[in-house]
Amino acid sequence: MGNTPKSLRPWAAAPTGLKGCCFGWLMLLAGCCQAMAATGESPESAAELLARGAQPLMMAGQNHAVPAARPAHLAANPLDGTIQQSRSTIAQEAASSVSTGMSSKDYIALVRGIVQYFGRFQAANGRILDPFLHREYQYSTPAYALAAAALPDIASSSDLLDSASRALESSLYQLASGTATDRHGDFFILPAILAYQHLRDRVDPATRSRWDRYLQMIDPKIAYSDLIGPGQADVINWNTAAIAGEFLRYRNGFGGREFVERYLDAQVPRFTPAGVYRDPGVPLAYDASARFNLLMVLESGYSGRHQKALQVLLERGAWTSLLMQSPLGDSPAGGRSAEHVWSDALACASFELWAKRSKAQGDMVAARAFKRAAHLAARSVAKWVRPSGELWIVKNHFDPALRRGFEAYSSHSQYNLLAAAYLAIAASASDETIAEGASPADVGGFVMHLPEFGKIFANSAGHYVEIETAADPHYNSTGLLRVHRKGLDAFLGPPNNAPAATVPLTLGISWPDGAGGWQSLAQIPADKLRASVSVTATAPDRIEFSVRYEIADAATRTVTESYQLSADSLVVSILLEGSQDRWRLTFPAFVTDGKHRGDTRVANDAVMVKSGASAQSLRLLSPHDGKLERTGRIVEMRNGDYEVIELSGPGRQVSYRLGIPEPLSEKSSTR
Repeated sequence: MGNTPKSLRPWAAAPTGLKGCCFGWLMLLAGCCQAMAATGESPESAAELLARGAQPLMMAGQNHAVPAARPAHLAANPLDGTIQQSRSTIAQEAASSVSTGMSSKDYIALVRGIVQYFGRFQAANGRILDPFLHREYQYSTPAYALAAAALPDIASSSDLLDSASRALESSLYQLASGTATDRHGDFFILPAILAYQHLRDRVDPATRSRWDRYLQMIDPKIAYSDLIGPGQADVINWNTAAIAGEFLRYRNGFGGREFVERYLDAQVPRFTPAGVYRDPGVPLAYDASARFNLLMVLESGYSGRHQKALQVLLERGAWTSLLMQSPLGDSPAGGRSAEHVWSDALACASFELWAKRSKAQGDMVAARAFKRAAHLAARSVAKWVRPSGELWIVKNHFDPALRRGFEAYSSHSQYNLLAAAYLAIAASASDETIAEGASPADVGGFVMHLPEFGKIFANSAGHYVEIETAADPHYNSTGLLRVHRKGLDAFLGPPNNAPAATVPLTLGISWPDGAGGWQSLAQIPADKLRASVSVTATAPDRIEFSVRYEIADAATRTVTESYQLSADSLVVSILLEGSQDRWRLTFPAFVTDGKHRGDTRVANDAVMVKSGASAQSLRLLSPHDGKLERTGRIVEMRNGDYEVIELSGPGRQVSYRLGIPEPLSEKSSTR
């Protein structure tokens, strides 16, 4: 980049052959010595810092408790019938699915682009600096070390070997000294250990010896932030990353297993019988990441007292993830860190591991489904490659400097490099002899309810809906959360909806509040409603179910939404019960995601949105005297800008069709 500081080492071509190999060893040794001399980072200086002891716990005073329950792995899986039905369906469809054309080579290509971009922002001491924050941020450096170390180029490129090794050197120093950047040591240890396994036999004996000293010096009470101690009685997803890293540290001959067993005692009760992990606020992104971390523990040979529970719960959770995956390969929306691209890279790695495990168990139906799901996830990641080689970290095309859709903790460096680290793991785990079969995302035929998470998923022949029945208002609105369909660009869906605390908006219903205004289902907080689900049909080509919301302190006492889902359309019928006598339906019509633009046409009873060759339409089916209005009001959502379209009418019932466009009436308007 034009504004790259002179102190940052540029990416350069490496010499090859025997001469290049010797040159590479000399350059690596010289580079590490120069970095140590310049920074004063050594095992001796790390020991001095370590002697200061632990800081106060980072999350002291926060309540992360989950409701107590009997051991989840001993309870029946409430999704077992749905899973068995889905297994039967994909077994019959296994030979008919169309290949994605993806392979582990594509994973490596994605990793290489990210590594080459961020290699330009590596400081002399090995740390990766964020190009927008202009400093090292969270766990970017160890994630870079793993991603770079996993590239096949590492065997012939002295420059790449030097870059990866310097990043690992800094990461291990930070862990050993208890000075991990932004106190994110919990997330350092797993990628650092995996990078160490890639690099330890490629560096000189002095460097290997120093790394070993750092690994031996790590004190979990000082290196990590998510711990049980003064003011903190519970741990969350952070701690699962530390568990995974600590178990691999033990397996590599450094430290013991006490930390692992103690914290598995605290983590296993956070699972539901469906094998889903409950983080505070129950975001599905951190269900998936916690399960992945604990899967890495099993993959590394864990045989302790929680082995059986982890085997049962993680396999259940893997199937739950298959049912949550969109036909476009996207991980589920909703809650904290939703619509971040790293979650699809994580899914790719997790599904690759489960494909391999399923094959080892002789279950090729599952192996092929997981392989297909891994490729779908990687294909989703590949849609977000920037011209400069790295990723847009959130699923929109706005300039990263604008931080559009970012969480407060999101950065261009840490979430690009986290995605690269997961894809590197996926590439290492991939068994290329496993062919793609069909996956639940492809064929559908199911409705899945996760009441602890306030989520419903339904899929009919690759037409997929996700419903939020108890939204966290800081991130989403209650109601229809996302619609994906094969052949439809995700941003037209509509995708992940708006945060109710800011602008309650979804494709959903409102009613008069009795005081001259309007109240919407989207804005009802979780503590004011109760949702129940009734399923009436689950054929692969047709799904029928209803969601009944009982609402406290509102003019409408209940809202019942009945869904009919097929390959090309979603028909929703809504019944209001209460004192209201009118209804209003809102539809978020796509305007732009920073790159693509929507073209909206409206008629008396319908709206159609197109972008390129992709189109989606909403048509009012009843009542026939409803009105449609373009408000011109633009709402910023995580995936882009959306115009609020309003349909309204008298009575307490309304039904609409969303799906493949039908012809509009001649009397229409366009944007």
